Amino acid sequence: MKARRLLQASFRITLGLLILAGGWVYHGAQNEGAADSAYKVLTANPAITIGQIQAGSYLNTQTSDNGYLQMREMWDGSLNARLDIQFNNWESLTEAAREKLLRIEVEFEGYQNDATESWYVQFYDYNAGSWYSTWYSLGIFPSSPDGTLRVTISDTALVRRFVSAAGAFRLRFADAGTATGSYEWTRTRLYFDLIRARFVYDITPPTSTITAPADMEYTNAHAYTVRGTSSDPGQDATGVSSVAVSTDGGSTWNPATPVAPGNYSTWSYNWTITAEGTYTIRSRATDGVNNVETPGSGVRLVVDWTPPQVFSVFPSPGSINVGVGTLVTARFSDANGMNAGTINTTTFTLTDEEGTPIASSVTYDPGTMTATLDPTSDLFYGYTYTARLTTGITDRAGNPLPAIYSWSFRTADILAMSLVDTYNRDGTPGGGSVDFGSMNPEGSPYVVGGGTPPYAVNLRLLSSTGWNLFTNASGDLTDASQSPAAVIPISQLQWRQSGGGGWTPFTLAASQVFPTAQNRTPQPGGSKLPFDLMLELTWDDLPGNYSTTIVFLAMVQP
Repeated sequence: MKARRLLQASFRITLGLLILAGGWVYHGAQNEGAADSAYKVLTANPAITIGQIQAGSYLNTQTSDNGYLQMREMWDGSLNARLDIQFNNWESLTEAAREKLLRIEVEFEGYQNDATESWYVQFYDYNAGSWYSTWYSLGIFPSSPDGTLRVTISDTALVRRFVSAAGAFRLRFADAGTATGSYEWTRTRLYFDLIRARFVYDITPPTSTITAPADMEYTNAHAYTVRGTSSDPGQDATGVSSVAVSTDGGSTWNPATPVAPGNYSTWSYNWTITAEGTYTIRSRATDGVNNVETPGSGVRLVVDWTPPQVFSVFPSPGSINVGVGTLVTARFSDANGMNAGTINTTTFTLTDEEGTPIASSVTYDPGTMTATLDPTSDLFYGYTYTARLTTGITDRAGNPLPAIYSWSFRTADILAMSLVDTYNRDGTPGGGSVDFGSMNPEGSPYVVGGGTPPYAVNLRLLSSTGWNLFTNASGDLTDASQSPAAVIPISQLQWRQSGGGGWTPFTLAASQVFPTAQNRTPQPGGSKLPFDLMLELTWDDLPGNYSTTIVFLAMVQP
């Protein structure tokens, strides 16, 4: 057999009471919008004009506990059965000033022995010093068990007249005959179990929030529209009646404009700014019963009308011999810093002297307020470059550079020449020399070049400036193994640029390859300069193994 598991639960209720002779006292604020309402009960027996107390007292009406205050109608002078009583003594209203009252709710709990008798209440008008003329209908109590009759006054102007400045409150309770002048003959008995009045206040301040500017926003405006929202929280809100704005941290206040008359759900304040500086902007809302918000810390707005300046640049304007791998930088000066988003490859550029933009990346360091332009590849030697900062660059407040700022610098010059390769007469690589091979005057002249590859000597020249090329031989073609040495005049060795043209004899003095100076060569890579060589023999030239050295000299030309 399976064992059964017993489950047990318990709970505990804690009651707080104030015990007086003859019953409980129920009083104080109730939780409806925090302390925005309070129940009040009687503190003395009623004053009876017509009718009488049968049993009990006001203490029996301070809580719903089946302890009753029994009342009975009496015959008046016309033998009409009536009940006319005044509940003049209530707990004083101390929660808030009467101008914050919104409504009064009066509640009677009990029963009656006559199922047809109806009841009314009348309130004392403290402003007029007399009973208010209107009777308010409650209805009919049940004959059994207890029932509740209520009446609510929501006209705030009346509500505040029904309470004195000191918090006093008076209430008159009567049957229909007294209130309406009708007649009936049954003497009704009433059994009051609970009599209380609920006073509803608005003591909760409204709230407001600034939506523009954001905290630590920067602006260069001379006029600014402060914007925000407001609301009146709580179940018993009277609504926001006004919003004020301070632009000096709370020293002075100015009225805001609602989005529509009486509607401060959103609001604005048009502010004319008179000076630069950091302003603390706060807002303060007031509701319909003059509850005033305690302003928060607010937001800060930085007003800056001063344009930024270029403090320094690198390379400095007019620099020469700048490295081709250099970074271009610009450092700014501004009291509040630069708008990093405006410093980019559109507003910070570099072009060469031919106007060609240089592909680059741009970064910005807010700590030093320095912008850095980093070319994607090295710059060319011997070129003049221009860096440019446009007025699209702004500070954090939106102030642009006052004018386009540009400067130029020149990279270092270079002149370099190298031997790419050489070829022999039979088309094989020469390895730095040229071999005409075996030859005799019958086959003269002999040419190395004009075939594949189409040259004897191939040079590469890289120059960032104007240049010219000179060539000569170090000596005649000589076979030093003979005695005396056999010599072929150097003029019988000739050169030309590959691809045609006339032949030029070598000399022992340098001769100019180009009649005029050449412009600088394309970078990177430079220019290739291929040359053909031709040797012309005569029958007077002795057999032998001849050689000489050919010299090419590149020189900068103005």
